[in-house]
Amino acid sequence: MLENISLCVIKIEVDLEASAEQEGAVSAEHPTNPRVQKERERDRGLRQTRDIIIETYTNQRWSSELKTEDNNDESSTKMNWAAALQQHGSNSPTAGSSRETTPRGGDDSQVTASNFPQEIGYFSGNPIVEVTKGIIHLYKKNERKAIKEAPSNQLCLLAVPATLNCHDLLNFIAPCHAEIRHVRIVRDGSPNQFMVLLEFRSNESALEFYKSYNGIAYNSLEPDSLCHAVWVSEVERGDNGLPPLGHTELPTCPVCLERMDESVDGVLTILCNHAFHASCLMKWGDSTCPVCRHVQTPELIEDSVCMECEGTDSLWICLICGHVGCGRYQGGHAAAHYRATNHTFAMQLGTSSVWDYAGDNFVHRLFQNKSDGKLVASQTEKDEREEKIDSMQMEFTYLLTSQLDTQRKYYEERMERLEQEWQTFKVDANEAKTEITELQQLQQSMQKEKLSLERKLAHHATKMKEMIKQLTEERELSKALQNNQSSWHQKYKNLEVQYNEFKHSHDKEVTDLKEQLRDVMFFLDTQQKMANTELSGSTITGVMDKDPPSSSRRGNRRNK
Repeated sequence: MLENISLCVIKIEVDLEASAEQEGAVSAEHPTNPRVQKERERDRGLRQTRDIIIETYTNQRWSSELKTEDNNDESSTKMNWAAALQQHGSNSPTAGSSRETTPRGGDDSQVTASNFPQEIGYFSGNPIVEVTKGIIHLYKKNERKAIKEAPSNQLCLLAVPATLNCHDLLNFIAPCHAEIRHVRIVRDGSPNQFMVLLEFRSNESALEFYKSYNGIAYNSLEPDSLCHAVWVSEVERGDNGLPPLGHTELPTCPVCLERMDESVDGVLTILCNHAFHASCLMKWGDSTCPVCRHVQTPELIEDSVCMECEGTDSLWICLICGHVGCGRYQGGHAAAHYRATNHTFAMQLGTSSVWDYAGDNFVHRLFQNKSDGKLVASQTEKDEREEKIDSMQMEFTYLLTSQLDTQRKYYEERMERLEQEWQTFKVDANEAKTEITELQQLQQSMQKEKLSLERKLAHHATKMKEMIKQLTEERELSKALQNNQSSWHQKYKNLEVQYNEFKHSHDKEVTDLKEQLRDVMFFLDTQQKMANTELSGSTITGVMDKDPPSSSRRGNRRNK
């Protein structure tokens, strides 16, 4: 069990005062800081003292093999970390595959060069034609500091997923094509990933690429696949055919047949060691090499996982339908598949052992001891074996027929359920479509009604403004009329008083005139009568007083 433990990180709290005095550190957390002193006085005596026991477990298998390799050959220090990772499995998570492990929090400053693989073995080329092997030297600083100057003009992209082909990779680094001199695709022993060596024309371009691309996702569909860029100090190749000193042969591009000059055009070397112009390979629509038809990037390796929990341990595959599930001591999905489908037989991946769930035992053609389960030799004779083989063939034929019939019924039921679900979904979709059409029509009618109501509202608003204006004018006119009415009412009263006075005086005058007229008439009558009598020749002279009252005249007339 100790071999599976390779790294243990323990966080221990230490006294700030002792560490600061020993190291001479001066910072915001120094004990002389007033804020720190107040916090220490507040928290003094609250921390409980505990005894911490630290035990170091050494992986004997890993350390012994490394020690043996160091003693055999000093040059073996430049080891192939990918091969070591495949050999030791999960015993060494720090083995030098191209999958870089990011330290947590601020522990990056505590990582030393001995814990990080400074060398990664790589290989490239078509295995049928030739294979080029080499070692990539990587930079890893002991302390976490900001990079101001580029250590070299070469970068290595680690753990590039195999889902990215050359087209995707070229599109990813498309903004930097003018500054990239050479792109080379290599790989280590890790599956489903490869590495990319980038050689820039200047150190400044490499530093700009490192700051811009390190830590970003290759595409939006896979946000977990991040670009891990590391500095490359040196690349050692195993080729012996070197050109003359000071001379470089310009190869030809197999696509356009033009010479490939790295100082003019960017050159892309894919996994099979064939180099092309980057622009020429982008026009190639296939994922294989135009020359040897080898894949441009490593192909994906299909890993067997449980279809339910995606576990990789103790996997069993159903011999009837091919369902892959984990064992009963993991998640029990293989047994759950048997209970759901009644598929009896399942084979364990890796050992090819066949298990019968109905009989609860192994049924593969290996004789086992019932007491301890160990493999034993067959004790039957040849003739009996042939008869048993015939009977077993017949039995397995019947069993296969029954299982196929069961499988057919099972899948027919599933197809019927799927057909019913599909019909239900279809009806729901039609109803939803009809409802959407009705809602659209209702929306159109409501839109038209809204427009008409808006027009009516605008018309009524205009009319209301006119009515308000008229109402204001009428109110002003009414107010003016009320003021005029009061003045005319006063004038009417004055005229009425004058009329009454005039009427009274007129009536009085009419009365006087009537009396005078009566007196005149009486005088005339009297004169006529006297003319007819003896007094006709005489003259009667009347004497009248000045303004006599009417009553006196009336009395005089009566006296006469």
